[in-house]
Amino acid sequence: MRKKSNRAALGSLAVALAVTGILSGCSGNGNGNVNAGPSNNSSSSTAAPTPGKTVELKFSVLSARPGDEAFYKEQMTKFMESNPDIKVTTIANPTEQYNNALQLSFAANESPDLFFIEGGQPQARTVYDNKWVEPLDSYIDEAFMERFPDGAFSKTSQVRVSGEIIGLPVRDPRFDKVRPLYYNADILQEYGFTEPPKTHSEFVDMATAITKEAKGKAYGFAMMGKSPGVFGLSISGLGSGLEGGVIGYEGNTIINLKTGQYSSVSAAPVVDILRDLNANKIIAPGWENWEPAQMHQQFAAGKVAMFIGAAWQAEEIRKLNDGINMGIAAAPIPDAGRQGYRDTPTIAEPRYAMSSQSQNKEAAWKVLEFLGSLEFQKANYLYAKEIVVMPEAMEGVEMSKDMEQIVKVMDETIRMTPAVNTNNQDYDKFSKNISEAMPKPRIQEVFLKAVIENADPAPLAAEYDAKANVVIDEQIKIANEGGIAFKREDMTYPNWNPMENYIVE
Repeated sequence: MRKKSNRAALGSLAVALAVTGILSGCSGNGNGNVNAGPSNNSSSSTAAPTPGKTVELKFSVLSARPGDEAFYKEQMTKFMESNPDIKVTTIANPTEQYNNALQLSFAANESPDLFFIEGGQPQARTVYDNKWVEPLDSYIDEAFMERFPDGAFSKTSQVRVSGEIIGLPVRDPRFDKVRPLYYNADILQEYGFTEPPKTHSEFVDMATAITKEAKGKAYGFAMMGKSPGVFGLSISGLGSGLEGGVIGYEGNTIINLKTGQYSSVSAAPVVDILRDLNANKIIAPGWENWEPAQMHQQFAAGKVAMFIGAAWQAEEIRKLNDGINMGIAAAPIPDAGRQGYRDTPTIAEPRYAMSSQSQNKEAAWKVLEFLGSLEFQKANYLYAKEIVVMPEAMEGVEMSKDMEQIVKVMDETIRMTPAVNTNNQDYDKFSKNISEAMPKPRIQEVFLKAVIENADPAPLAAEYDAKANVVIDEQIKIANEGGIAFKREDMTYPNWNPMENYIVE
């Protein structure tokens, strides 16, 4: 059940930004040991800053790009100007060293007071289970929550681990999840098409017509490349409107959350579309040996009319050909209409956290309050050019045409869903075992081989599903024998409507 509030609603980001004029169409582009564990009343475990005395804090941040460290230092300088009694020292580590450095600091009882959580939900679970993180529930009130969209701190939000809020969000995770259709509008127009395809049959007809009429000059569609991982982007894009209730089309754990069963067979229709296109030589040749960069080159050079990819690829295409007449639209859906959406279990992921070892938690919370402010989120958006979780932070900021279209596709094609672990987070304690025990070759490898070798994917998927469901049952039994309380029914959500956002306040 969804609680109504005045906060921005999920699925209306483009509308919210359009109202403020932002969508104006401007062109252009571990394991450590600590002494203190999580508490339910964090504010009572540390003294408030003494007036006239400077409190010193350490803030560990991820330096994934050349400008990241400078950005955070600049933001902390702004914070300190308004809080002269608090001194924040920024410690930056590159991606490949970050989590190891964090682990070592906690093992030595020399952790930062604040840190960035890098690694998604698995790392969020790690910092919680290792008792590195101080839960923020006692600090966050309704007024603070009102800064964020509905669902950001809900019971199903991934800012929570075992029910407790462990960090503050910054980036909208839908930006990573969206799988749009990229198209060259000039090629479409040259061969008689005024808009991109909206259904699977329109997609097949358009790609076929362009390839056949172009006679080698251009191809109607291109695959991302040879690896099962990038192959999965096409599956999840074309499959986002398929059978409602199924999540994980892009990976190797495809689960129907209405039944709790492994269900790769539900993706077979889109695999079959790609198989036919490839067998009929409609897809740009050579993709079986490509990396994504080679596909980018083909598209930027006007050799490819359409491909399905990720949001970050728009910038890569522009680097190669800034003037290309590129459109970005929702991937085609089944002819019978949409029956589901691209899944995301959360609109908020924990990024900024407080250390359980901090001796200055009240001061640390002041920094977190700043990191959860409209001012910081806007600065982050202006710097990183990545969609942030607060729509208001992007108001009044000119957005490129490409980003405008990506935002619209996000809103059109993505909805919040349960995750496999939403009912019972003990799943996280053995989910890795399930993944490792899955039949080999993995399902994406099976699908990729079916496309290349022109094999019917449906019976292959059905056979794989039977084996995968046995694996899940076996691993649940092993987990139960090891003291983990979990049952197959915990993976089912029979009352969930896949056509609506799943939010439990």
